[in-house]
Amino acid sequence: MRHFGLVRLLAFALLFVGLVAAWSKEDHEIFRLRDELHATQGQNVTFYDFLGVKPNAGQTDIVKAYRKKSKQLHPDKVKRAFIANYHRPRKAKPGSKPGVRVSKGPTDREIEKAHKLATQQFARLGLIADILKGPGRERYDHFLNNGFPAWKGTGYYYNRFRPGLGTVLFGLFLAFGGAAHYAALVLSWKRQRQFVQRYVRQARRAAWGDEFGVPGVSNVGESVADSSAHTTAAATGENTGEEGAAPVPVNRRQKRMMERDSRKEGKKPVKAAKVAKPSVNREDSSAPGSGTATPAGVETRNRKRVIAENGKVLLVDSSGDVYLVEENEDGVKEEFLLDADEIPKPTFRDTMVCRLPIWFYERTVGRVVATAPDSSAADTYEQAEEEETVAQVEERTSSSTQKKKKGRRG
Repeated sequence: MRHFGLVRLLAFALLFVGLVAAWSKEDHEIFRLRDELHATQGQNVTFYDFLGVKPNAGQTDIVKAYRKKSKQLHPDKVKRAFIANYHRPRKAKPGSKPGVRVSKGPTDREIEKAHKLATQQFARLGLIADILKGPGRERYDHFLNNGFPAWKGTGYYYNRFRPGLGTVLFGLFLAFGGAAHYAALVLSWKRQRQFVQRYVRQARRAAWGDEFGVPGVSNVGESVADSSAHTTAAATGENTGEEGAAPVPVNRRQKRMMERDSRKEGKKPVKAAKVAKPSVNREDSSAPGSGTATPAGVETRNRKRVIAENGKVLLVDSSGDVYLVEENEDGVKEEFLLDADEIPKPTFRDTMVCRLPIWFYERTVGRVVATAPDSSAADTYEQAEEEETVAQVEERTSSSTQKKKKGRRG
C-alpha cells in the first residue's frame, strides 16, 4: 500500500509538470511581453494598440506602423526629447507671485534612467513587431480571443472559478439533501420490503411448512360450513348481535380511513373488533377455539398462531396471508395484514430538498395564509353538527307526538 501511494504521488507530480510545460517557449515570450506592456502602457493594451494598427491589419500595414513607431521610440530621440522638455519652464500656479526661477538641467542619473527605459521600450517594440509579422501572430490571436493565463508564481495558469461559501453550502445541500437523501430513502424502502417479505416467509414456513402458504385441505369443509351458517343467520336476522357490525380493518391504512369517515359523520371512531379464530378441531392449532363470533360476511379460514423471532404474534390463514396481532390502549386486539406492496415507494418530493422549503413555508407564510380557511372550516363543521342535533330533536319530538295521538285514538 505504501508503494502504491508513492506511485500515485509520482503520477500527480508528472501530471503537474506536464501541465506547467504545456506552454511553449514562444507562448511564454508572448505572456511576458503582454505583462510588461500592461505594466508600462496600462491595462487592456494589446500588441495592435501599441503598434497603432487594427487586429485585421495586413503585413504591409504592420511594417509601416512599426517603422513609424520605431522613429518615435528610438532611445537617442527619447533622450534628446527628455532633456529638452526638462528645461521648459513649468506653468505658474494661480495666485502665486511672479519671480525669477532658475531651471536646472537633468542629472546624469536621470538621463541614464530615461535612456534605459527608452531602450527597453524600443526592444519591446521590435519583439512585438516580429511576433505580429511572423507565425506567432496566430498564437497571439488565439490567446487574445480565448483569454490569457495569469502568472501564479511557478507558471502561467488560467484563472478558474472559485465558488464562495454560499455556493459551496448550496451545492452540498443539493448533493446530500437531494441525491444522497433519495438514495438513502430508496435503500431503506428496499430493506423494509425485504424485512416484511422475510417475516411473511418465516411465518408461512412455521405455520404450514411451506413458504408459499399452501396448507392441507383438511377441515376446509367445516370452515366453509361454519361460514355459510353464519352468513345465513345474519341474513335472516336470527343472529341478534350488535346492530350494523362495523367492518374489520385489515391494516393501519384502512383503520385511518374508517376513523376519518366516522369523524365526518360526527360519530366516534370505529374501533376494530376482535376477530376470533373459528373453532376447528385440528391437532396442529396452538390457539383455543373460544372467542367472539366471526362477523357476518367475513370468510372463515383455517388460521394458525405463530410467534415471530422478536416476540410478535402473527396469524397465518389458509390463503397464505399473514396478519400482525396487536393490542391497542383499550385492550382490543387488532389484526394488520403484512403486505410488502403497501409500503410506499419514496419519491424525490420526500427528500430534504423539497421537504425543507415546504416546512419553512408552513412555519412562516403558511400559518398566516391557512388561518382564515381553517377557522371557516371549523365554523362550518360546528354549524353542521348543530343542524344535525336540531334535526334529531325534531324527529324525536314528532315521533313522540304521533305515539300520543295514537294512544288517545285507541
